[in-house]
Amino acid sequence: MTETLDVMGAEMIVRRDDGMFIAKNPIPPGYFVPPHRHEHDEETFLVMEGELTLISEAGETKVGPGTCRAFKPGELHGLRNDTDGPVRMLVIASPGVQLAEMFRHFDRAARKAPLTPPDIMAIAAEYGVHFG
Repeated sequence: MTETLDVMGAEMIVRRDDGMFIAKNPIPPGYFVPPHRHEHDEETFLVMEGELTLISEAGETKVGPGTCRAFKPGELHGLRNDTDGPVRMLVIASPGVQLAEMFRHFDRAARKAPLTPPDIMAIAAEYGVHFG
């Protein structure tokens, strides 16, 4: 099954199979996902095109095409596109059930009204994702 979601202004093309969540995620210029932790999912980013700033406990690192970075459950991570162009990446999560549902929830909620930071934090917490 493939679906396209709007995750706070970034298109996400999601494919969910048993035991894994995979999404093509074009990251527009200026897009920022604050540092956060997943209780349940391991999340892996594979940068296919462009330059992305990854945020982790160790600080910020600029990465480019071919970079693959996995974050275990509980490991702090975030990302930002500081460039003038889009960054193309794949997001892979395992088991990914919670993550897929969270992104669907963001999409549904944003269709009703613009999401505020408290809205985003509350929705994320429902799915075991905590910021900071």
